[in-house]
Amino acid sequence: MHGSRNATSRKYRFPHRWRASTAALACFLAAATGCARSIETEASDPAPAASGSDLSRTTDLEAAYLIGPDTARELGYRIKWQYPYAGANIRTVSAQGDSVFVIDGRNFLTRLDREEGRRIWSLAVGTGPLDEILGITYIPREEKIILTTGGALLLLDSSTGSQIGKQKLEKIANTAPLRLGNHLVYGSRNGQLCWHAWDLDAPWRSYQVSPSIKLPPVYEDGKLIVVGNDGRIMVLMADLASQLWSRKLLDRVVAGPVAGRGVLYVADLNHTLWAFDLNQQRSALWHYLTESPLTESPVLLGDRVYQHIPTEGLVCFEARPVDSPGGKVIWSCEESRGNVVFQRGNELYVWDDEAGRMEIVDATYGSLIRTVNLARASHLLTSNFTGSELYAAGADGRVIRLTPRN
Repeated sequence: MHGSRNATSRKYRFPHRWRASTAALACFLAAATGCARSIETEASDPAPAASGSDLSRTTDLEAAYLIGPDTARELGYRIKWQYPYAGANIRTVSAQGDSVFVIDGRNFLTRLDREEGRRIWSLAVGTGPLDEILGITYIPREEKIILTTGGALLLLDSSTGSQIGKQKLEKIANTAPLRLGNHLVYGSRNGQLCWHAWDLDAPWRSYQVSPSIKLPPVYEDGKLIVVGNDGRIMVLMADLASQLWSRKLLDRVVAGPVAGRGVLYVADLNHTLWAFDLNQQRSALWHYLTESPLTESPVLLGDRVYQHIPTEGLVCFEARPVDSPGGKVIWSCEESRGNVVFQRGNELYVWDDEAGRMEIVDATYGSLIRTVNLARASHLLTSNFTGSELYAAGADGRVIRLTPRN
């Protein structure tokens, strides 16, 4: 996804069985040859009124895809491709460079061609299914893929997937890493922010932040923002690993912060959305008090900040209001129960994970335009905040890529 926040997959539990049909069977058999199925032409313009048999075929086609042609059309998208089986109980989906990477419940890593959905290779990684893969870092120029586990980096050859090296980490990693040049920066289990030089197989620097770090660091304009499990916010110069400023909030932060245009936004469990000057330590630029703890990350798009607040719905704020220490609300949409994923034109796409649906909200007035059922999707991923592509994965292993219709 985008803007000030990197593309990420979000995991939700909506198990569904794949309905048997001729179209579904053909899609499944394609997995044996590593093929993906595209229905760009089938999912284009609406067809004339259909007979009973046509309706049956349409239903079969809709069931054969994780997000069927009709559902994709409701979203304003068309199906680019679907890969039929990337393994059960998918844990991670990541789109990087020319590839899409999928890790299933047995720690099988599948690399797909991003444009065609074709399987390049698939193999077991780690020491077993219980070995947690915290992050996937693809470095095309070096033809390497780096998998971050708790205690080590696993280096894979990107063309074959074979392991070509293993590097021990000085501290046990507790977050996905952030790549800065030839360094991977991660939060450790003992609360240190650590820089590891993967090209030299050596630690570089570390900085104590809190008792533990569970949220990945965020990079913005030469600075690293890290939040400790005790509510400690720390901003460091990325190239020097030196502290710029630090502040401890009254309660924990469980949702990642976001930064842009010199401002840092943090939502905490003490019912507060904060806006801080990223470059210097001083009182908050503004803070907004709510009636409930905040467990979703704020989203920064242009001059607006969007925050899911359980008691208020989706709330839109002016990102940097003048003389408004309590924040400035532009609108709120009580009907919306999710958080913003991306924006296309004047429409906000908002994912409601509990209901398994995408909400389309008017960006100007905050009114709910329509909702689209996506309950079969257990992961949702977009590479940027413009929605130029949308990926979804299901519990049965289907991975699908959608592209805008216009």
